[in-house]
Amino acid sequence: MRKENSTNSINEQALQQFCNASKTLALFSGRWKLSIIFNLLEKDALYSEFKILLPEISDRTLSKQLKELQEDELVVKDKNKTSSIYSLTEKGRNLKPILQLLSIFSVNN
Repeated sequence: MRKENSTNSINEQALQQFCNASKTLALFSGRWKLSIIFNLLEKDALYSEFKILLPEISDRTLSKQLKELQEDELVVKDKNKTSSIYSLTEKGRNLKPILQLLSIFSVNN
């Protein structure tokens, strides 16, 4: 996470004010966020399931990425007595067609 007053952060904020596409892309920027979202498009998941689905991700990074997705209101965490399950919010589910197009683009180019 960048310092809020760094030049990079200030430039990113300025760009997002003028470019809605940049603002949208920033929601799922981060090395693992797309993989997390793609998995949640298939089904809700426990934290431990992400560790199986994404074996290379560290606990710290997974926790951070999930927290940021929650802060951006793309993912919700539902706690029960024994575990926490993560699912996409409506806002998160609305990314599906965009992400499908990105996936198709990579295959065709």
